[in-house]
Amino acid sequence: MRGAWARLGLRGRLALSIGSIVVLAFAVVFVAVRAQMAHESDVISQEEAKETGTEGAGATGGGDEVSPIEDAQSDVEKTFFAVGGASLLAALLAGYLVATRAASPLRRFATTAAEVDAGALEPRLDPGPGAPAELRTLAEAFNHMLDRLDRAFDQQRRFVSDASHELRSPLTAIRGQLEVLARSEDPSGEEVRRVEAMAMAEMGRVERLVDDLLSLARLDEGAPPAPRDLAAAHFLRELAATTPAATEVGNLAEGMLRADPDLLARVVRNLLENAHRHAAGRVVLSSHGAGNRLLVAVDDDGPGIPAAERERVFDRFHRSEPGRERAAGGSGLGLGIARAIVAAHGGRIWVEDSPLGGARLAFELPGFSAGA
Repeated sequence: MRGAWARLGLRGRLALSIGSIVVLAFAVVFVAVRAQMAHESDVISQEEAKETGTEGAGATGGGDEVSPIEDAQSDVEKTFFAVGGASLLAALLAGYLVATRAASPLRRFATTAAEVDAGALEPRLDPGPGAPAELRTLAEAFNHMLDRLDRAFDQQRRFVSDASHELRSPLTAIRGQLEVLARSEDPSGEEVRRVEAMAMAEMGRVERLVDDLLSLARLDEGAPPAPRDLAAAHFLRELAATTPAATEVGNLAEGMLRADPDLLARVVRNLLENAHRHAAGRVVLSSHGAGNRLLVAVDDDGPGIPAAERERVFDRFHRSEPGRERAAGGSGLGLGIARAIVAAHGGRIWVEDSPLGGARLAFELPGFSAGA
């Protein structure tokens, strides 16, 4: 029974539903009118019997004679059946037409969904100007989902393309140097050491890139941080001391911060490495508390970051100066990893002008308690 009802479709269901309602309404009205007429017939019969004094005879006589009341009841029944049948047909037709009109945009939606399932993300749902508000809401939600999927697939394609290019570049360089070395019948020790140093440097780039890609994959999978209570000022001071280049330490807010120490260290190191690549000579690490949030800032005296590039610097593999970044060993993933880690902690990260004249990369995290 349920399978037959499902096979009817929207038009058949709506037509049958409306027809059932009409039949039920006519049945109720018919029963009510029939009962009222029967009651009135009994009352009239009793009054006539009292007037003629032949109540008993009226009950047993009369043969096949049809009274006017019974004749009227028969006419009413015929009228009801005629009007009810016509109304039922009209209701079925109206239900079918209404369902057809309602199902038309749904059929278009199904066609569009089939195209999307086949791999085309360009089609969008258009419910039409006269569509109900519910269908317009459904179309907007579906189109918004397609927009997000389109952007996600585009980012994925660019990510794979950039990752392939980044991995191919050092491997190509290593292969080229090895081929040159192999063509030499008697390479000097200096040449071998030069190729070895170059190969080790390129392999270091590959290892860093693979580590960054694995970190991004784990962050994209939604792996939660493992927060601990950290002495914020001491933690940042140690990070500044362990950077390869000299980093100045400015004012540091004293207090406890609830964060994952390994992930937080990676954020700070990525920001410091980025600043040192662009600084003219000074990089300053500082922090201050604002309520229950800790703001950490890395300032440099380099050329700064144009306003149009400040959001894009956090995109994966983005470089404002591609050649310079690659020569300095940057993969374009450091700031993207930093943004993902900060977001996983419930914080935010941004770029602004630095008091030193260059750029300030800053982020803030919740879970800070000020105090010594």
